[in-house]
Amino acid sequence: MSTREKVLSKISAFPTLPVMASRLLNLLDDQDSGISQIAEVIKYDPALTVNVLKAANSSYLGFSREVSSMTEAAVRLGTNWIFKIAISSLINSSVKKPAEGYDLSAEDLWKHSMVTALTAENLCKMLKIKDKGQIFTAAILHDMGKIVLGEFIADSFISILRISEDDQIPFEEAEKKFIEIDHAEIGGLIAQRWNFPPQIVECIRFHHNPDAAADVTPAIDIVHIADALCLMADIGAGRAGLRHHPSENSIKRLQITSSILELAVSQIPAALESIDDIFKEMPVEQLAGRW
Repeated sequence: MSTREKVLSKISAFPTLPVMASRLLNLLDDQDSGISQIAEVIKYDPALTVNVLKAANSSYLGFSREVSSMTEAAVRLGTNWIFKIAISSLINSSVKKPAEGYDLSAEDLWKHSMVTALTAENLCKMLKIKDKGQIFTAAILHDMGKIVLGEFIADSFISILRISEDDQIPFEEAEKKFIEIDHAEIGGLIAQRWNFPPQIVECIRFHHNPDAAADVTPAIDIVHIADALCLMADIGAGRAGLRHHPSENSIKRLQITSSILELAVSQIPAALESIDDIFKEMPVEQLAGRW
């Protein structure tokens, strides 16, 4: 069995998607659904309700009066924040695991995933791009393939690093040369297994190489650029190093100016702050029963 085949065999053991996450994504795609429908789904999940209430009462959002019901929290946070907190909670245990071989702790990988998602969302706002929910979800999950591939990277790290340095290519290109598959392809296969919408699958699959996609959408370019900016800021770079930059083609397709890039980078510290204050209080053990 080749290394690629061994890696692919590991995908079937990856956790399935929580049913609640599927419901939330379906609600987000439904033009007729609103905050009340989302709150109605969430309130029947005690652990998720606790996380939403914690977020609604966090110091980061600056409200003085504490809320104690899902309805109040929904009104305070709005659809966008409710969705971000809920989907982050539900997939927490998928990405809050160490990526062995990449020298990324569970916290490092989670933080990179969340900052990438928030940066992608900020870019969507600046560029007036829709599908923010799907893009946010894809950005959180873009590196989940590293969890599967990590153990194989650990055994071959020196060889892969040598290829990266000798050929002056990013680490993920070197890993594909050596193992015949990269973490982006693995992540895309997991997303397919979860029956995610094609756009989310494609964003994950091509987040390092948008031009390789058969149909390059703005969503793919957004996730790619957000990931590159976070890696350049040394958020979750790990052993893979800092040899990353946004694709010029992606920048041209989205008509992103240097001022927009600078603004996106300047917002990264605030994204980190929100993670530490709002999203960090999402314990994996609360979610274990969903898998």
